[in-house]
Amino acid sequence: MSGDILAFDIGKSLKVATIPIVILIAIGIFSSVIGAIPVLNMLLCLVGIPLAIVGWVVTAWAGYKAVKEAQMDLVGGAITGGLTALVAGIVNGVVSFVLSMLGVGVGVASGGDVGGAAIGAGFSAVFIVVGIVVGTIVGLVLGAIGAFVAGMKK
Repeated sequence: MSGDILAFDIGKSLKVATIPIVILIAIGIFSSVIGAIPVLNMLLCLVGIPLAIVGWVVTAWAGYKAVKEAQMDLVGGAITGGLTALVAGIVNGVVSFVLSMLGVGVGVASGGDVGGAAIGAGFSAVFIVVGIVVGTIVGLVLGAIGAFVAGMKK
């Protein structure tokens, strides 16, 4: 029976987190595209930290929404924040990896080192997985903070 409740809460969490997930994916795609363009990648030095802060606020907002809109508790808010970060992280990781592979292809086609490109691709895949795991843990914490704030305003 508890499995049914957990599945239901995850479904509610994903429903509540739809808008925050879309916002985080948009931020991630924007960052990946800007980072993949050699002339513009320095722009990330200026907008990277503000975009990260916006991402954290959006993730906390997912936990806040879980309490306010779906009447969840602190744990539900944490799960919602974690799922928000997990789903957005997976999508953004795939987009980032594809863009980096396109960059590797361009580099190799223009006379770059194939071995170095292959090593870079391997490290990129490992760091994407680590980033998704760490991002999900941070999402759990931020979702709990958002849920806590929402609970204080009742």
